[in-house]
Amino acid sequence: MPTFLFDNPAISLAFQLGLIILTFLAADWLLIQISRRAIRRLEKDVPNPDYLGRLKTIVNITRSSLFITLLAIFILVLLHSLGVNITPVLTGAGIAGLVLSLGAQSLIKDFLNGVLILIEGQYNVGDTIQVGALNGEVERITLRATYLRDLEGRLHVIPNGEIRTLSNLTASWARAVVDLNLPIEADLNRAVAVLENTLAALGNSDQEIKDYLLEAPTVTGWTGMKDWAVQARLTAKTRAGKQWAVAAAMRKRALEALNEAGIRVQIPKQAVEIPPSLGD
Repeated sequence: MPTFLFDNPAISLAFQLGLIILTFLAADWLLIQISRRAIRRLEKDVPNPDYLGRLKTIVNITRSSLFITLLAIFILVLLHSLGVNITPVLTGAGIAGLVLSLGAQSLIKDFLNGVLILIEGQYNVGDTIQVGALNGEVERITLRATYLRDLEGRLHVIPNGEIRTLSNLTASWARAVVDLNLPIEADLNRAVAVLENTLAALGNSDQEIKDYLLEAPTVTGWTGMKDWAVQARLTAKTRAGKQWAVAAAMRKRALEALNEAGIRVQIPKQAVEIPPSLGD
């Protein structure tokens, strides 16, 4: 390009703006490529889906944060090239940042707690968790909030800063628990033997349930006693998230086996006493 063209202020300004825009687009493209390559590498080298989901979330959030930083720098450089004095802009941004930080302490708290959730891996997308009275499957995690879908399909948005205590129902492994109330006069030893044989057959006959089990199911008698029944408990260590399917299968087979053995399951009864009328 002839050097005399740069003596033209309009052409020189256009060249500077074009260079700034191309630099921003190149930096954004490079950021996208690095994040995609990082995710592909993680999918190849990290076999654990829990860690993989956590690391991918961290990569995406880091990419978004860097993009916002690049965009802010691009806007400042662009304003400076256009002859705008950016000192008041920076001063105003500092004051605005201070005001926002004082007025948005809960938002900052949400972000900090979100960072801890991701770093510590307290839960991941796809996990079933309980936060207070809410429970369901985690659909999305951001630095600000956790998106939870409950059994009825409602989506709950929980700010991360409000999560004090949570229960992860699908972390590493789980336990299926089924309690059965038997009559007090029943032969508990016979009932336990029937249940043990049933659970042993369940682990061998049902291939799907067998794949869910980490340990053989067990039966414990006399785990509780009420004035109308004695309690027997069935337990099984299962893969994470499969405890409900295993519990349903154990409950169904146990009731069928007890009915075939002539041992009924006790149901609580409530007697209502009606006082005689005053005229009687």
